[in-house]
Amino acid sequence: MTEKPSRVMLTGVTGLIGGALAIELLKETDAQLLCLVRTRPGSSAQQRLLDSLRLSAQAYGTPLSAEELARCTAVAGDITEPLAGVDLDAHTGGVDEFWHSAASLAFEEHRAAEIEKQNVEGTENVLELARGLGVRTFNYISTAYVAGRTNGVIPEARIPASVESNNAYERSKIAAENTVLDSGFDTIRIFRPSIVIGHSRTYAATTFSGLYGFVRGLQRARNLVRASLGDLLKFRPLRLLANGDTPVNFIPVDQVVRAAVGIAARSSDSEIYHLANSAPPALKTVWDGAVDVLGVQYPIFTDDRSEFTLIDEKVDEQMDFYRSYMNDEKYFSVSNVEKILGEGALRCELSAQELGRYVAWYLAHRGAA
Repeated sequence: MTEKPSRVMLTGVTGLIGGALAIELLKETDAQLLCLVRTRPGSSAQQRLLDSLRLSAQAYGTPLSAEELARCTAVAGDITEPLAGVDLDAHTGGVDEFWHSAASLAFEEHRAAEIEKQNVEGTENVLELARGLGVRTFNYISTAYVAGRTNGVIPEARIPASVESNNAYERSKIAAENTVLDSGFDTIRIFRPSIVIGHSRTYAATTFSGLYGFVRGLQRARNLVRASLGDLLKFRPLRLLANGDTPVNFIPVDQVVRAAVGIAARSSDSEIYHLANSAPPALKTVWDGAVDVLGVQYPIFTDDRSEFTLIDEKVDEQMDFYRSYMNDEKYFSVSNVEKILGEGALRCELSAQELGRYVAWYLAHRGAA
C-alpha cells in the first residue's frame, strides 16, 4: 500500500470519475476521505455518499469493506456557494490534499451561464475552501478537450489564449484550469482525462456522457426515423459527416484513476498530465464494434453534405455535439505521465469487439430503446 496524506478532501464523488477516484484512494492509501456532497430531501449527505460509493464499487466489481467505508465522511456543501457551502470552523483538523472533480458536463450555448457557475465559479469557491483548510496540494480533474479546435499532437502544457473552443463546456474548463494554475498552492496537478468509458473489467459506468451520450443521440435519431419509416436504418447505411480514420480517445475509468493516484503518490511536481489512451481506436473501429449491437448498417463517412437525405440530416442534428470528435485528429501527448509511470502506462487496446461490449452493457442497463 502506498503511503499518502492522512486527510484528503474530494468533490464529485457521486460522479463517474470522482466515485472511481474515491475507491482507488481507499484501496491504495490509508487516507481519511472527506467528501463534499450536496444534501437531497430525505437523504443525509453521509447516506448519499455511502449509497453512491457502494453503487460504484458494485458496478466496478471492487467491494468496499466496512473499514474502508468508515474512512469516508461526507461534508455537506455545494460548490456554487462561497467556500463551497462549508463551515470552516467545523473542520479545524485541516486537509493535506484536495481532489476537485465536480463539474457540469453540459455543453449547450443556451446553458452557458449555468455551466460557468458550476465549472468556473464553482472551482473558485473550491479553491477558496482549500485555502481555508490549509491545503498544500491541489489536484484538478480537467479534460483533454481543453485543446478545443487544435489538431495534431497536443502537449501537456498550459492552453494558449489563442485556442478556439468548440462549446461552452470546453471554454469553462479552460477558464477553470487557468484559475487553478494561478492559485498559488505548493503543488498543483492538472489531470486531463480524454473520453472516459466504463470499467475495463465489468464495462460498467455510473454516469452516461461521452460514448453513451453518442449512443443515446443515435437512438433518438433512429426513433425519429422509425416513427415514419420503420426500421429503415437496419437496411440503409447512414451518411455521416465524419472521417473514419479519426482517433477517438476512449479510456476506461479505472485506468484514469489508477494513473492519477499513482502519479500523486510518486511525484511532488506541479505538472499537467493527459490521462488519455496512447493507442486510441479509429472512428471506423468504434463503428465496427457498435453496428451489430445497435442494429444499424455501417455508415458511409463523407465530408460532403450535398448527398444527405432527410434521414441523414435528422441523424446529423443529433450528432452535432460529437462532430469535432468524429473529425478532429488530436493526439494527446502522455510524456509527463510516462516519465512517472513508465512507457505504455496509458496504452489500452480497444478492439471493435471490446468496444461493442461497452455499448452492449449500456444498452442492457440504461439505454434500451
